[in-house]
Amino acid sequence: MADLREVVDVSATVRDTESNVEELTYQWTATAGTFTGTGRTVTWTAPESATTPMTVTLTLKVIEPYGHPGEPKIFSQDVSSTETLSLHDSAKEVGDMSREFLTDFSTTSLRDVNVVMRNFNRAVCPVPREVDDERAQVESHYKNFVMNAFSIGPAQVSINFGDSCAVPGEFLPGDACSAVRVVWDSTGPTGRLLSSGVDLLTAVYSSTDSRWWLCSSRFDPDTNAGHAFYSK
Repeated sequence: MADLREVVDVSATVRDTESNVEELTYQWTATAGTFTGTGRTVTWTAPESATTPMTVTLTLKVIEPYGHPGEPKIFSQDVSSTETLSLHDSAKEVGDMSREFLTDFSTTSLRDVNVVMRNFNRAVCPVPREVDDERAQVESHYKNFVMNAFSIGPAQVSINFGDSCAVPGEFLPGDACSAVRVVWDSTGPTGRLLSSGVDLLTAVYSSTDSRWWLCSSRFDPDTNAGHAFYSK
């Protein structure tokens, strides 16, 4: 995978039993982005903008000149090979999923837990119980609370493959960390409550699916009042 504007080193392994590989001509093309350099090793630069995720195909055509023995090489033959990569705008994709989840969570008239949790995947998350806990909290939320009004702020996302994210009380593994300020005006078993704070989410990238998945959501409240059940 690659992100928008990322520079990727690309190399080809070429074998030719008749010609020196240095005498071959290498033509690199791609369905998006640009190549820099010549020969078997070049760099590919992802485009500045694109509708992501999208699949980019990289193509290499190798041209071999040849001729009759002792005569100029006026003929040629070629062979081509392709490779694909998944292009992403990771910060935007994770941020959009984070805000979408929180918006669905806050829309208590929705009441479809599977829809709310559609961007979570315990099979790829490093701590599957976090997904299970989140599902249980969404179910409890829909059962016990009615949302009167809510506000979901912009997502602040950092990409840190193989690292971890700071959440209340600990660090959780994640390839991306997202922080979204939220305000909830809800009515629950104890009456009407106003909660505000930052929801901290983790996400991982799955190369099998070529996409990002959410793995956890922890609410860090400004005060101890409000959605106490949602604060670990």
